[in-house]
Amino acid sequence: MRARLVSMGLASLAVLALPAAMAVGATPPSAAAPTPAAPPAAPPTVAPTSNGGPMAGTVMAVGAQMSPHRAAYRLTLASSREGSRVTGVVGAMNFAWNDVCHGWTTEQRFQIRFLYSEADDQEMTTSYTTWEAKDGSVYRFNVRKQVTGQPDEEMKGVATLNGEDGGVAHFEKPKPQDIELAPGTVFPTAHTLLLINQARHGDTPVYVRPVFDGSEAEEAGPVSAVIGKAKPLAKDAIVVAALHKDKAWPVHLAFFANDDQQALPDYDTAMMLMDNGIVQSMLIDYGDFKVRAELVALEPLPKPAC
Repeated sequence: MRARLVSMGLASLAVLALPAAMAVGATPPSAAAPTPAAPPAAPPTVAPTSNGGPMAGTVMAVGAQMSPHRAAYRLTLASSREGSRVTGVVGAMNFAWNDVCHGWTTEQRFQIRFLYSEADDQEMTTSYTTWEAKDGSVYRFNVRKQVTGQPDEEMKGVATLNGEDGGVAHFEKPKPQDIELAPGTVFPTAHTLLLINQARHGDTPVYVRPVFDGSEAEEAGPVSAVIGKAKPLAKDAIVVAALHKDKAWPVHLAFFANDDQQALPDYDTAMMLMDNGIVQSMLIDYGDFKVRAELVALEPLPKPAC
């Protein structure tokens, strides 16, 4: 299964994408003692290119209304199909999203343990930082992953877009290379803001865009979003108390590989997306099992005086 980052709130959240050794149908290796993941590098501060056109204007206008925050999520097994080898999921995700005047930064870390019926448990740890220009024109990323305490992969680089005309991603790791980005491609935070804009207007319930997140050294794959009508969240005391929000849109995202021959998505998610860009909950469907991400703590962060 391809590793993909998902826009969760205003973060490029590494949503439980399974490395090959942990994918459905793979034979799990013996568990090793986990070691702490290396801390992510400090996000850079570079000025946007300001050439994004009308889309950039929409992204910046919606972004001005968003809420920088620190959030924590509990990860559990929601369900599994008959015959699935996965019997349990235990984990947590923590991330912070900050406004740094010219852009948004994300610092995120998650740890998740998969429990198997006939094999040793496996633990996956991911840490990453991203910086994304507020006009959606520049995106810097650094993603590090470990499986059962052993380094799995690292992705690092910078990508640029020339408005709706596409652009290029320059990878430093795992090896130096350039990847072309097709016209219409967007970065994760811009994608979230465009989804919120679509949800507010309510006139286009299906929204499809190629999204580049830096988690794979390949062209951006299309993400298909289906946006439902807003629903109340009055029972969620965490959200209401911290941000005084009481409704969210149900959003279903399907992540496809950049392959015309592949009709089915790599995986899909269902989330409750609030008007300020924060996700209240998420359900990730891997085929023979599903993982639930539930918000357990939320702290607003101050906006800078730019």
